Amino acid sequence: MTNFLPAGIINETISDISQRTAETRQHLAAGRMEEVARGLIEIENMALDLRVFIEGFSCQPLIYTGSGSTEEVINRLEWALTFMEEDPAVLADFCRKNK
Repeated sequence: MTNFLPAGIINETISDISQRTAETRQHLAAGRMEEVARGLIEIENMALDLRVFIEGFSCQPLIYTGSGSTEEVINRLEWALTFMEEDPAVLADFCRKNK
């Protein structure tokens, strides 16, 4: 089991918020105020759910901008953590040798 999560759920929620915002804007243009009110409540709830989800993490999410797929990066991080848990000196020595 890994402690690293792909950001897919965050991306999906942001996409949903964007889509619902566009729909709500159309309702506003058409003067459908009840639909606008419903849309705003839904957008607010989605944003709140995302905030609660992120606040539940023990640290802030990280964004990796280097090379590799999500799965490859997670595997590398898991590998490095395995060394750290066993003997931090082994990982430090490995990093020095591979600069």
